Amino acid sequence: MTNLEGLIQYGSSLLAIIALIWKRDGMKKYIPVGLFASFYANLWCYIAIYFNLWGYHDHKVLPLIRDVSVPVNVIVVPIMAMFWVRYCPLRFKEKLLWAFSWTSILTAVEVFIERTTNILAYHGSYHWYHSYLLWFFTWFIWLAFHLWLNDWKREFDGFF
Repeated sequence: MTNLEGLIQYGSSLLAIIALIWKRDGMKKYIPVGLFASFYANLWCYIAIYFNLWGYHDHKVLPLIRDVSVPVNVIVVPIMAMFWVRYCPLRFKEKLLWAFSWTSILTAVEVFIERTTNILAYHGSYHWYHSYLLWFFTWFIWLAFHLWLNDWKREFDGFF
């Protein structure tokens, strides 16, 4: 594992945990979304490995686990889901812009990681735009899960 790969894996986990600690007030009710997001991410990783869509070549955080990205699926994705659902705007047009913004940033980071490191590798006919679509629809699946748990009610929490 190179320094860049270690920084990406450990740094992203550390940043996610720091963000959660910083905005911890009111996050308790979003824990089920985080758990669901972790399950959902792990499920997609298993599907991707099975169908050879992507793979993890240099995964040294937990060497025995080769089919999921532990830092991402267990730490980063659940915390991102909690933040996304908590601060998601109420209006549909703003939700779409919110989802496009988050999706664009995450896909750009994912493409950078895939092209410059050995952490992630796309296989076969899987490309960055497939990840873009997967991320985009995933945000709304997580939001729908949260709303379903809360009888389709939610309150809005300002980001700042």
